[in-house]
Parts: sequence; C-alpha cells; structure tokens
Amino acid sequence: MQTILVPIDFTASSEHALVYANKLALRLPAEIVLVHSAADGPLTPERRADLLHRLEALAERLRYRQLTRQSGRRINYYYHAGDGLSAEGLQVLVAGFNADLVVAGLALADCAEAQAAGAPRALLPELVSCPVLLVPPGRHELPARVVVSGDFTRLASRHLSPLPGLVRPSGAHFDLVQFYGAGSAGLAPLKKGVLAARSRFAAAAVHLLPAEDELEDLSEFCEQQAAQLLVVATADGCLVRRFFNPHYAKTNAYHLRIPVLVLGTSTEPTASCCAQCSLRKAAEARLIAGPHLEKASAS
Repeated sequence: MQTILVPIDFTASSEHALVYANKLALRLPAEIVLVHSAADGPLTPERRADLLHRLEALAERLRYRQLTRQSGRRINYYYHAGDGLSAEGLQVLVAGFNADLVVAGLALADCAEAQAAGAPRALLPELVSCPVLLVPPGRHELPARVVVSGDFTRLASRHLSPLPGLVRPSGAHFDLVQFYGAGSAGLAPLKKGVLAARSRFAAAAVHLLPAEDELEDLSEFCEQQAAQLLVVATADGCLVRRFFNPHYAKTNAYHLRIPVLVLGTSTEPTASCCAQCSLRKAAEARLIAGPHLEKASAS
C-alpha cells in the first residue's frame, strides 16, 4: 500500500488535487493523508480539532460525490493539521508518513517572488524528496497519453518504475522525449539513454529533438501529442521554476492545462536564473507603467 500526501487549504485548487488523488488511490492502490497548514498563528487544541473535522468532512464529501460507494470505501484517509507549513516542514511530513507522492493543486509563482516569500509549493520540486504531482483546475482523468521529458542519461530505474501505475488500468502510450541544445557534446549517449528507458514501458515512442527553448518546445510537443500527463525529470531547477511562472498563463500554455509530475531529480534555481526573473519583472513593470511615465515626462 502506497501513501499519497495532499496539502489542503480548502480552496477549489486543493479540492481538484484531492479529486485526482482519489483516482490515483484506487489505481495504485494507496492511502491518502490530508495535511493543512494554519498560516495565521499557533493552533489551539479546539481549532486543531475543528480543522481535522473540516478535513474529514471534505474527504467524505468528495469520496461519495466522486466515487461509487464500493470504490469510496476502499480508500483510507488520515488527517494532519499543523502550524505554518513550510516546504521544509512538508518534507518532514513526507518522511514521517513515508509518502510516495505529493499531489497538490497548481499554484503559479514567479521565481523571484517565490524566493522572497518562501512560497511552499514553488519550492516543492527542490525540497521534497518524493515526486510531486501538480494538478491544474478542471476535471482530469487518469492519463492514456503521457509525455516523459528529462535527461535520460541520468535517470535511474527508481524514477521511471512508478510511472505505469499512474495511468489508466488499460495501459497508456508513453512518449519519451530527450531535448538537446546546440552545444551538446554528442547524440550517441543521449540516444542510448532514452532507448534504455523505453525498455521499461510496454508502449513507448522515443524522440530526440533539438531545442531552442526547452520549456516552450516541450509544451508545444505535449500539445502535438495530446498529452494528458507531463512527467518532468530534470536536474535543471531553473527549468522547473519556469514551468509554473504566471507568465505562461497569459498565453494559455498547454503545460499549465494538464497535470505535471515533477520527479525528485531537480536542484534549486541558480542565482543567475533568479536575476533573469527579476530583470523580466522589471521590464514588464516598465511596460505597464509606460503611458504614465510618458505623461509625467510631458508635464
């Protein structure tokens, strides 16, 4: 029996995450731990009891609204309410509950702002040891088409072996895509890595593609393949942070419309990445303020 940990803040976003986690719990199978962080001060015993009751009521409401009675009874729920849950605190819970997966609602955050505010979900890929599945708004079924992208020369079997358990019971098609840049030392090792990964899936196609901008090329590739789940396995923490930047919501980017599973291979963003984010934000602010600045100059 596996364990899925679901952060709940009682918003529609976290409710979408729990709905998806319920489907995974039946598929794996797994038990679900709902965790809530009280951000407005220490919890009294009375308030903690109230929050635990709210978590239980949410789980029961979705259990019987979403699932048949027989299927709903197959899921075991557990509940935890704590003070001000940081990313480091969430990792303590992941370790304490021996969680195999975190399922959270998609929350977009600019890299520079997340660093300053310490936004927990923006930090999940770097500081949580298990895979993190981020679920966007809307109804999402277990996938039949999955895109897996990463550096396959570095991926271990422990990263890939859980993936078949996250798809529809009848099986799914996997597209394994390895992007390479202009400065790549050679394609032979990359091809060898992605072909080795293909042997772990019953139905998979491999793609070795040049990339000008890996994020935008990957999002476009997912749309071409009609992907229903994107798996990101990269050691590039900057790339991971860029995935969940609000900038891409303005263009309705495809990768923000499907669940994204981030495997635990990423690292924290570099200082240069955060500096670029800050420069971009400053340029956007000047663009927005442009008309006002022109008026001020004219006067």
